[in-house]
Amino acid sequence: MTGLARAVATEAVRAGGRRSPWWWIAVPLAVVLPLLVTYAIAAISERFATMATTSITVNTVEPNNCVYWVINLGVLILAVGAAHAHASATRGAAANTERYLFGSPSTMILARSLFYGAIAAVLTLGLVVLLMLTLPRLFPVVYKNVDLFTSVGLRYCWAVPLFAFCAAALGVGLAALVNSGLGAMALLLLWVGIVEDAIALIPNGMRVQEFMPFLNGIYGTGQWLAITPPWGRGGAPVYFAVVAGTFVAAGIAATAIRRRKN
Repeated sequence: MTGLARAVATEAVRAGGRRSPWWWIAVPLAVVLPLLVTYAIAAISERFATMATTSITVNTVEPNNCVYWVINLGVLILAVGAAHAHASATRGAAANTERYLFGSPSTMILARSLFYGAIAAVLTLGLVVLLMLTLPRLFPVVYKNVDLFTSVGLRYCWAVPLFAFCAAALGVGLAALVNSGLGAMALLLLWVGIVEDAIALIPNGMRVQEFMPFLNGIYGTGQWLAITPPWGRGGAPVYFAVVAGTFVAAGIAATAIRRRKN
């Protein structure tokens, strides 16, 4: 078994504890919240759409907008959870043990990027398939256009997991870079929740917004967005993957520098 494979196995054991926030907080929230919000909105919309007398008009949901909450909420929760998981392992005795076992800081940072990224990819794929199969059957008026076996649905099946994988890796890299779990979590929430949307308000903001990493990742999944990055839908996932890889590399470099100083 290679050093990286051993590191992934080590992280799987560490993250599998009974008190692991990853399994007991991040993963349940990333699964339950997108499903709860999606089904609640769908039920309300279906109710209004089927009422005999109402002044409210409900439009049918297009396939490129049916898993919005998985992409925009579930992926963010998993990225924040991955950031916390890395930061919690780099404090106290655990950090010294990790340094003794694996030496190079790149080993565990890459291992956590792979481990949490893979879990995020599998979870989001499951959510996409579940929603696209059940929504048109449970809510046939509002979601009648949703079909997993279309170009949009099939793109979701690879692009959403890829986005989730890269987002989790970015979370690990950011936590390694700033050397703070709370700092990384706050930066992720601030950037995704406020900065990438609010930047449209500055002069030429719509143009700048086309280069925002998470918006590119979302656009690359096939989700409808008002922006159109210069590299198109095909290049947007590549752009986000490069940004995520850059953060992982920066986290490795920053960790190595801190170790040399200690």
